[in-house]
Amino acid sequence: QTPAYPTRPVKVLVPFEPSGSTDITARLVAKQLAERLGQNFYIENRAGAGGNIGTDLVAKSAPDGYTLLWANVAPVAINPHLYTRLAYDPVKDFAPITLATVFPNVIVVKPALAAAGSASFMAKARTELSDLNFASAGNGSSTHLAAEWLKRSLGAQWAHVPFRGGGPALMAVIAGQIDLYVSSIPAALPHLEEGTLKAIATTGAARDPALPDVPTVAELGVPEFEVVNWNGLLARAGTPGDIIKLLNKTAVEALAAPELQAQLRQQGALPKPMSPDQFAEYIKSETVKWAGVIKSIKIKMD
Repeated sequence: QTPAYPTRPVKVLVPFEPSGSTDITARLVAKQLAERLGQNFYIENRAGAGGNIGTDLVAKSAPDGYTLLWANVAPVAINPHLYTRLAYDPVKDFAPITLATVFPNVIVVKPALAAAGSASFMAKARTELSDLNFASAGNGSSTHLAAEWLKRSLGAQWAHVPFRGGGPALMAVIAGQIDLYVSSIPAALPHLEEGTLKAIATTGAARDPALPDVPTVAELGVPEFEVVNWNGLLARAGTPGDIIKLLNKTAVEALAAPELQAQLRQQGALPKPMSPDQFAEYIKSETVKWAGVIKSIKIKMD
């Protein structure tokens, strides 16, 4: 029989820097877990190598439920196909608990490019607008891969201009130096309201509550296109099933609470809890999707 859990503080490792959306959402969820389970769930940030370093630390931790991973699409589903070597196996080394949040993005352009509307922009992408350039937060970043996928789906010939981070990339579009960028919605929203950027489409499966009048890429003729940043909870493989079940039940209840949902939506995150089996299938589908995208782009990172 599994001993009582938790009897001591639980570490939730975030494989990225503090203060980003991944870190903020992890802290919001960890606070709810702590309140509901009566133990401290504390955050430890271990950034580096696109999330690989922190993810590997959890893969090497004890399978006792006291070190959890705030998992992210990059190190779990993208990096296994992007990097030539990984020290962990994103499937064999982890036990899924639940998907927690998804972050749809928004494709933004200079205002002049969207004057005729989203459908017109997409229709012209193969012809009049085939020589645009697009910014990214860096080579191999999700913003890079998403734009490359869209470019190939449309048959466009856009040129990639990598920046060091999402902030500089977004500012370059606002300044008119760059034509297009796949932005997080919270970062783009103030500029969309001011009119210094225009939204072409959002990248989720459904329209985003923050931009209800902006169509999805799928609505505009690319039905298979869905790009979201996501986070969830993983434990080390071999963690007792009773602990996984308790953590899943607690996290799902927390993510259904109106207070936490409102806090997450302020960060551009949509709550999306799942059962462990559903999360395992979701990871599998995301891995297959990004493997195909990366293969088509022919990009590798060391």
